[in-house]
Amino acid sequence: MEIPKMMKAVVKVRKERGAVLETLPVPEVGPKEVLVKVRAAAICGTDIHMYQWNAWASQNVERSYSGLPRIMGHEFSGDVVKVGSEVTRVKPGDRVVAETHIPCGDCYICNIGEGFNCQHVKRFKNGVYAEYALIPEMSAIRFPDSLSYEEASVMEPFSVAVHGVSNTSVVGDTVGVIGAGPIGLFTIKLAKAMGASEIFVSDISEYRLELAKKCGAKYVFNPTKCDIVKEVKERTDGLGLGTVFEISGNVKATKQAFECLRKCGTMIMTGLPSEPLILDAGSDIVWKAAKIYGIHGREVYKSWEITKGLLGSGVIEVKSLITHKLDLFTEFDKGFELAESGNAGKVVFLVG
Repeated sequence: MEIPKMMKAVVKVRKERGAVLETLPVPEVGPKEVLVKVRAAAICGTDIHMYQWNAWASQNVERSYSGLPRIMGHEFSGDVVKVGSEVTRVKPGDRVVAETHIPCGDCYICNIGEGFNCQHVKRFKNGVYAEYALIPEMSAIRFPDSLSYEEASVMEPFSVAVHGVSNTSVVGDTVGVIGAGPIGLFTIKLAKAMGASEIFVSDISEYRLELAKKCGAKYVFNPTKCDIVKEVKERTDGLGLGTVFEISGNVKATKQAFECLRKCGTMIMTGLPSEPLILDAGSDIVWKAAKIYGIHGREVYKSWEITKGLLGSGVIEVKSLITHKLDLFTEFDKGFELAESGNAGKVVFLVG
């Protein structure tokens, strides 16, 4: 494949709502880097924060990512078109997705085998909403031939759900999922496949609650219309739920999640609260002997291997959760509006 000198890209330029389409040079490939022709790219919650330029973006983008201007996006799939002189992990022609957390490989956390949460973790210098994306060799992960580019583009967030579910056993037990966005929907499918007896889901979007039922939820609740804790307790004989996955990041919903958790239950916290969370540590945690896990990204590369096994074999399908496929360069504003509205599952941009 002949690589052009210039490419189209969706760029965050200013600290205000929106993004712009620009023409930029195709990145030069360093010794340990991989150039990928982007085929599909998905919208993540952090992309929405950056697009809106809200309080989270103001506090985190320049600290955790490169400064502006910056090509947006990080969930994607594509074809390797060029590799650096020292790259051995992949070769031109390979179909790849990418691990987006880049560990230093030398800190205490990396040395104890927990590099996914490296003390000095970095992200891509630039994003992937472009015709070509440059990623480190360690980030490039080949995906199964059975998956389309669109399905592969959601492997990264699916692997976050895998990381969460891997911290608990749900076999024959009750499960709650608070927040039915894409990672919540993936979690429902995972819990169902792994033997959960009954799955309870809470979300304020009726559209997503319908998707949750299709994914395997037995009970769905809109917290603006009912008392979630009361509903759960009535359906579990006052016991509560064995495992609760808090994925919404809403502090009121998180408090309800702890109230829904039974004694000796497990709380998996993936959602990132935008304000301080206040709990009654006695009744919500200590007296319950609750087990609490914080989920940050994926276990590299364990979560990826599980994801490849589940999706590549067809044990779990994600195609039905890709509810909207749009052209990246002409419909990116429409895609973000859909993702913000809650009237979508996973929004995926296609790149010619």
